[in-house]
Amino acid sequence: MQSKKEIENFLNRWLSRPQCEQFLQMLEHAQGKSSKVKDWSSIHSPEDLVDYDSLEEPSSNNYSRLVIGKLNGGLGTSMGCAGPKSLIKVKGEKTFMDLIVEQVRQLNAKWSKDIPLLLMNSFYTDKETAAFLDTCDVPVITFKQNMFPRVDAESFLPLSPDEYGWYPPGHGDFYNCMEQQGILQRLIEQGKDILFMSNADNLGAVADSKILNHMVEKKIPFLIEVTPKTPADVKGGTLYEQEGKLKLLEIAQVPDEHIDEFCSQEKFSVFNTNNIWINLVALQEKIQEGPLNLNVIVNRKMIHGKPVVQLETAIGSALDRFAGSVGLCVSRDRFMPVKKTEDLFLVQSNLFNLDEGRLVRNKERKISSLPVITFGDTLHHVDAFQKCFSTIPDLLELEMLDISGQVCFEGTASLRGEVKLNGNSKPIIIKGGRRLENESI
Repeated sequence: MQSKKEIENFLNRWLSRPQCEQFLQMLEHAQGKSSKVKDWSSIHSPEDLVDYDSLEEPSSNNYSRLVIGKLNGGLGTSMGCAGPKSLIKVKGEKTFMDLIVEQVRQLNAKWSKDIPLLLMNSFYTDKETAAFLDTCDVPVITFKQNMFPRVDAESFLPLSPDEYGWYPPGHGDFYNCMEQQGILQRLIEQGKDILFMSNADNLGAVADSKILNHMVEKKIPFLIEVTPKTPADVKGGTLYEQEGKLKLLEIAQVPDEHIDEFCSQEKFSVFNTNNIWINLVALQEKIQEGPLNLNVIVNRKMIHGKPVVQLETAIGSALDRFAGSVGLCVSRDRFMPVKKTEDLFLVQSNLFNLDEGRLVRNKERKISSLPVITFGDTLHHVDAFQKCFSTIPDLLELEMLDISGQVCFEGTASLRGEVKLNGNSKPIIIKGGRRLENESI
């Protein structure tokens, strides 16, 4: 067994002193200590969440204090893309980043402010994002999160990144990076003390004046948006209350025997959207008190046939580090992530229109819920998805679509009711102008 000093010497070959200390803290936190909730019976869904509809209309304009941040470290690998996910086209020729920049531009024009866009990139996304933003016309602050070596799954000793590669240690790394790179102090000096942070792929995460006003008026240090849980959200993180404290619960922290209970809607009624509002002055004061010591998630993977561990933290797990943190229950419209081609299909369709960089529901659809879309394996990659749909069909009256096998739409079609297309034994070609209503082919 290597001593702590030997591990430090090993890490010092690649990491700076603050990075080394941060990694060692995470290693010690995870080593020999289970991240699972110990007393499952003592936790329950919070009873005192604030409802968005109860928030007051703003009496003053607080946009001069606002920073809009995006977690921009992810790649589009789940949809078969190699580059930054935020550079995937999601509406016409516009990418996630185009829409994000447009939202900030419109806010600044409307309120004559200089709201900056803050991006936390990873080493995967930093270079391409910088090139994309080269001609950006809104104030942008970008920084790269840390890169750490993976850990041996058995010995819990760090592995050589030359052989097993680097990884970004989760979006909870945001706090240390902001402080270590001087960005936190710089924003506060500029009078920017309220940060709205969200995932770059969540098209529903837009700045909201009522939430901003609530943060300021109630002097809230940390606010996390949640929304009512549905069967589609079984694996998403949730909030729980324990001994009067509001905390974040991820599925990795749930004991194996309670996974089904965690995934149901009975014990936990809401889930975490990862839309987070932070008072930056309160954050700076908390960091000055000492390390945040966020819960460490032990993410197990196989790299080159070897079982390894990635030590990660979540940005929302800082919730219980601040006295007076708030859970705010918002509508589903504020949680619109694009994780799969099924999500991309809905976003690109006529179910949504663009308004100043924001996606808004098309009022011509009379059904309140979105259609249920299920694609087989053949459509999980963007390239195959684009070949299937030369033009996205009219979905205004669609309730359910299930596609598997070889299917191709050769023009604009109209889908209504429940439609099932099974091209596993024989390819299906849908000609332009065709209307499918409650059909199974």
